Amino acid sequence: MSSLKKEENKLPEEVLERLHWYAEQHSISQDKAVEQYLGYIEEHLGIVNTHEEDDDFLVDAAETFVVERRVMSTPGGSSTELVGCFVAVEPKIRDKRENVREYAIQSAKEDLGAAIEKGTVARAFVENGIWMLEKAMGIVASTQERFDEDNDPWFLVRDSGMTLAILQENPDWARHGEPISPYLFSRTYRFYGNTPEKFEDDLQLFRIDVSGSTELSVSQNVVFGESCTVKVRPQGDNVSPGWEDMWRGVSNFFKSINYNKEFVSEDDREYLKGDLLMGGMDCYVSDLSDLMDVYRSESETVEGFDNPIGPLVCIKGKVTDINQTGYESEYDPAGVNYTMRVSSFALQREFPDNMWRQEVSVRVHGFLGQDCHAFDYKGRKGWKPYAVKSTVYIFGRLGLRAVEEGKQEVPTIRALGVYAPPRLAIPAGEGGNTSLDQFKGVE
Repeated sequence: MSSLKKEENKLPEEVLERLHWYAEQHSISQDKAVEQYLGYIEEHLGIVNTHEEDDDFLVDAAETFVVERRVMSTPGGSSTELVGCFVAVEPKIRDKRENVREYAIQSAKEDLGAAIEKGTVARAFVENGIWMLEKAMGIVASTQERFDEDNDPWFLVRDSGMTLAILQENPDWARHGEPISPYLFSRTYRFYGNTPEKFEDDLQLFRIDVSGSTELSVSQNVVFGESCTVKVRPQGDNVSPGWEDMWRGVSNFFKSINYNKEFVSEDDREYLKGDLLMGGMDCYVSDLSDLMDVYRSESETVEGFDNPIGPLVCIKGKVTDINQTGYESEYDPAGVNYTMRVSSFALQREFPDNMWRQEVSVRVHGFLGQDCHAFDYKGRKGWKPYAVKSTVYIFGRLGLRAVEEGKQEVPTIRALGVYAPPRLAIPAGEGGNTSLDQFKGVE
């Protein structure tokens, strides 16, 4: 039995009755209606396990889901499938609700009554063990959220002794006037591919914006260079210039990832190897000795930045050094960066007398190094660390760094994705005692 069917069997009959009506109204299957309902209550109400909730609350949530103020075809729009492979993940996590949250809190500090009357916030309080909301015009609404001394409900914001809920102020949204999550985190993943019908003729590099209520929910491991299908949604009608390549990940985005090769014919599956995909990108630089020329010709000057912004590139190199100890970085969300160096025959032949140009230094951000197997390859027995002289494909931002006390500038790469082809990986030595305690004296 599928997980969706199991979840459906746990839903109260009154919920299924509403979802059946919703399915008929929108010409979709009841399974699809259940899937949309579960995604809706997780995104907007923070409900992950329906069996932990009261039937009355689930019925009320279903009522909210099906009764749309301004009817949309489906909640959040229809999804699209992309096929290809992941090549990168950005280090930065954005909080999309930061400005909304700060404005709401400041409004409440200045005049709580006016902020409630305007519909910016609701005052949250507990009555008979249930969280209640005081909204405009003195309306008090139950949230069905039980008071828990150790855990605040998903919508609650505490500040300066106030307990608040931030409300949806856009009248065009179905949940206008209802609480929204005070935090909405976002992380960008880069994906090389296209829709199934365009995959063989038009491979492109896309950004996928994954949003969630916690930093962990947008920071899940993906496998670089391995073919897969993902589900995304378009941005909408008003796309800002420079953001045409952006898609939005669906709810439960990481659960939608399916690593497979079935989207091409069996005869063509040999072309889905990670090294062939990444080596076929438009930004692939086959000769490492060309990196300086690439930087000079493709860097852009951006207002507000002192130095030019280097282009995104993909390179292939032999690992000459790995430092997995890492060093502290106040600019990295994970608080740490890692380093490695790569080289090639062409690079060493081009610069036989310049040690600084014989290798390319690579900086690996914390999430990539700690969670996304930047220093491992995926073999038949799972993930294993690779050693020096292994071949790696690195996708990242090309830049320059000063060496020899500023006398010389050499290319460097800020890695956003690292892929080690298993057939070209040299296994690192494993085993032994790695604890520092072994160096302590006997007591």
